[in-house]
Amino acid sequence: MAADSGTKPGKVKNGRPLILFVDDNDVLRNIISEVLERAGYSVICADSGKSCLKTLTEIYPDLILLDIMMEPMDGYETLLAIRKSPACKDIPIVTLTGKIFLPSEMIEYGKEISGWIKKPIRMEPFIEMVQQIFAELEEDKRVALEMAENGSIQEQYNIAMHRRRHRVLNRIYEGILNQCITPEKEICSAWGEDTKMMQQIISEEEEWCRAHGLL
Repeated sequence: MAADSGTKPGKVKNGRPLILFVDDNDVLRNIISEVLERAGYSVICADSGKSCLKTLTEIYPDLILLDIMMEPMDGYETLLAIRKSPACKDIPIVTLTGKIFLPSEMIEYGKEISGWIKKPIRMEPFIEMVQQIFAELEEDKRVALEMAENGSIQEQYNIAMHRRRHRVLNRIYEGILNQCITPEKEICSAWGEDTKMMQQIISEEEEWCRAHGLL
């Protein structure tokens, strides 16, 4: 589906939350877009990282659902490219992947995402997760406005960002550990320093949140 040329950055299509779904699987794009539309969202699709970046020059979505296993530009390359654009640095991005989520990926990319959905996708839980992510992002904004009512936009942004990071990083960490069942146990035991690094990142977020009254 091509980007709507009448939808400019900063505008929401049809008054409904706008989701950009990025996946190189034609069948899955059609299914997911239909399911999300029925759930009350507007959906734009991109079939590659390159197509995603082009689409973001024309529209500003409320959420990006980004597949990781794509070629030739994978989801993580796309994620970093999106974050390089000042106009797109704050768009919430949720990654989708069917492979094991590695500690090294949490360390490098965990702070940049707003959620992680495991493939294969089951539609009812998937929609519930999307709804939950939107609700949590709105709550982050509400808390930030309440706590920094007389503060700067940057202060409000920092509160919302760190609140989200604390929540998401903990979930990713728990999800990684939950993957550590046979035959992955041996892999998990070999992670060593990466496990310590994950714990350190979470600890730093907890310290920031405690220091600013979020915990």
